[in-house]
Amino acid sequence: MKVRACVAWGVFAVLLFSASWLPSRADSPKDPDQTDAKKHVPELTVDEARRQAKLLHSTYEATLHTVHREYFRESGRTPIPARVLEDVFYWVDEETHGETRWIAVNTDAMSIDHNPKTEFEKEAAKVLATGEEEFEQIDNGMYRRAGAITLFASCLKCHESSLTQLRSKRRVAGLVINIPVKGN
Repeated sequence: MKVRACVAWGVFAVLLFSASWLPSRADSPKDPDQTDAKKHVPELTVDEARRQAKLLHSTYEATLHTVHREYFRESGRTPIPARVLEDVFYWVDEETHGETRWIAVNTDAMSIDHNPKTEFEKEAAKVLATGEEEFEQIDNGMYRRAGAITLFASCLKCHESSLTQLRSKRRVAGLVINIPVKGN
């Protein structure tokens, strides 16, 4: 079980922090043998690539240390993954001078800290609840992005009662990432 949790965290970190600059699955050719269909590779400057590589390094390192610290303890209860990931947010935010946090979208918040607080977060929750995958804004020197995080059955055990789980509507949480930018 512990090995699966570590592998799952690694995959989650790759998807979460790489998704913004990797081509989507829809952009990939259906037939891998198609030689005329080139994969879309974003053209980055060396500085952009360096910055992304450093951020990914920090993210993977923080995830590795946090997962090992929390999931490979000799005693004690194993914390829920979303709570553990908040430790990763802390370390990456320290390096990027950003702010990262969870927000409740169309399920109950498991902590009052996860209720949308700012006007951006409240609007983002409304937009994500409609099925949109992301919502963004640039304001006062800050790039703000909220992305949908699908809640699977294992998440919904706590986030919803068994009666509301029967709904066919996709249930999501929001991941809000704020990064300082120049020029606004």
